Amino acid sequence: MVYKFKKQDMTVTFAFRDDRKRIVQLALGSEMRTFELEEFTDFWLTMIEEGRKATSAYLESLGWLPRHSDKDDRLARPRIREGKGDGS
Repeated sequence: MVYKFKKQDMTVTFAFRDDRKRIVQLALGSEMRTFELEEFTDFWLTMIEEGRKATSAYLESLGWLPRHSDKDDRLARPRIREGKGDGS
């Protein structure tokens, strides 16, 4: 399965490796990186979380969002699993 994002010159390909392990190939321009599915999921969730934090900080700086304490932020954010999904 292939998804192409022409505006960002990005291609995301979901496939199986020879040993039938699920992989994701992420290509941005001419650069490509291969992840196991679990690694890609952790990477993508981290990107979403960091983007959310940056957007919230920007909106707070404009006064469009109320400021939150670090404690409030820790309690409100989703929990992201570390490791490869094999208990490590």
